Amino acid sequence: MDKKQQINEYMNTLAEGNYFNGSVLAANKGEVILNKGYGLSSYQYAIENTSDTRFRIGSLTKSFTAAAVLLLHQQGRLNLSDKINDYINNFHSENGVTIHHLLCHSSGVADFTFSSEYWEKYMRLPSSLEQSVNWIKSRPLQFKPGTNMQYSNAGYLLLTALIENVSGLPYEQFLLENIFKPLQLKNTGIDHGRKIVKDLASGHSVWEEVINAEFVDMSIPQGAYGMYSTAEDLYKWTEALRNGVLLNKNMTLKMFTASHGGYGYGWFISGNSETARHTGDINGFTNELLMNFKEDLTIIVLSNVNITPADKICEDISKIILNKEVRMPERFSPVREPIPWRNLIGEYKSNELYSSVHWENNKLFVTMPKKYGALYKYEIRPFTLTDGKAIFKSEFVYEVFTFDLKGHFLEFVDVYGKTHILKKQTAQ
Repeated sequence: MDKKQQINEYMNTLAEGNYFNGSVLAANKGEVILNKGYGLSSYQYAIENTSDTRFRIGSLTKSFTAAAVLLLHQQGRLNLSDKINDYINNFHSENGVTIHHLLCHSSGVADFTFSSEYWEKYMRLPSSLEQSVNWIKSRPLQFKPGTNMQYSNAGYLLLTALIENVSGLPYEQFLLENIFKPLQLKNTGIDHGRKIVKDLASGHSVWEEVINAEFVDMSIPQGAYGMYSTAEDLYKWTEALRNGVLLNKNMTLKMFTASHGGYGYGWFISGNSETARHTGDINGFTNELLMNFKEDLTIIVLSNVNITPADKICEDISKIILNKEVRMPERFSPVREPIPWRNLIGEYKSNELYSSVHWENNKLFVTMPKKYGALYKYEIRPFTLTDGKAIFKSEFVYEVFTFDLKGHFLEFVDVYGKTHILKKQTAQ
């Protein structure tokens, strides 16, 4: 089985098990090995994903914002050492936050998306860029600029305002004229949530079943996490960056050189600058983009169900191409034998993990925290009964649960292959 067949087998197994909805592109040494959509773009209307489906790309937006700033620097219209206060009045002028600090998340600017206020209220309300900037300005810095690294969406909103102030154009218009049109990124843009974006997937989450994601007002994200694109357009984008089509050699080097905490400008950098990657999450969408410069390898995974481990899928496809060992997903059929459900119901804990097991409507569900500590509730189904144990696999994410039928413990193998032993909690 060649690499293309292996990748197809891997992805088809995930899709058939309802473990993946989205679009994937894999390219190696200039050849596109895979460019395909899987599952549903909209569960409500049963529309299928294709290679042309557009997805909200979350923080993959940051590479475009960083490139826009570098273009302005390349044009001689700003310097990366300039203080942001030169462009945004009254922004912590005494602390010396520079453009460089914002680009590599070493500014100390607090990230509003980590606050409960944002999730409970702010993300659902419309906000102009000026209002967002004023909100950010009102918060104290978390540390002295340049002394630490703390990921900050707020910092990239400040860069959005910077681009507008320096160029004299709205952020979207600057990107359209200087990036989208020159590179023919016809399926990429800023999603304001008002205009109709054709072929845009719907964002989903999971609670017992697939549900619509929490609403986010798209006037907020902008240059931090507000774009949409396709896998193919993102591949064009990475090729343009790699080959110096947009930025000169010096600017490209700056973008892909790690600073504080392994972050360059719009990318996480590792392996002595051999790889650049980024996650892109926004309500109902989770995405991963990986570039391996040494191996001339690009993997793009876009998903519109937010429980999906896009990073794991991206890594596995990379391993297949590089002839590394991968734990391939297996197809399975639920068993029909009776199981003592009552023994399994309860709360299970380890030092680092918590799980609640419920029996509802003749189905067994688990409630567990995933990425960012968000709780998901999803069905698990038995597929093996042996030696006093019942082995289950979950819906929506490829995980394995092994229960002692007496209900004493739970062995949980997460999607990354890590094994956790959880003990059942007894009533006090």
